[in-house]
Amino acid sequence: MNANSPPDLIHRVEYDDREDLAFTVIDAVARASGLPHAEIGPLNDVLDPEALCDLFGPRADGQRRTGGTVSFGFEGYQVTIDAVEREVLVYG
Repeated sequence: MNANSPPDLIHRVEYDDREDLAFTVIDAVARASGLPHAEIGPLNDVLDPEALCDLFGPRADGQRRTGGTVSFGFEGYQVTIDAVEREVLVYG
């Protein structure tokens, strides 16, 4: 990888509305890094986990949200959440 190339995809995990998305992000980063969950920093150091869950969770009427992505840095990785594919992607 050179300075102009995108980071490599290290880990991919699907999520659904029954799971806490904030925990899914922490779990994905833990798996990508090989560290136990307890050694991963708090997600709320970089964003509001409740707002993240609200953004990608079902609408008030119960309908699933069908679009949108958000990317942020966390624990030295780039994390992208894709609502279309229902995936958490960890790049490094």
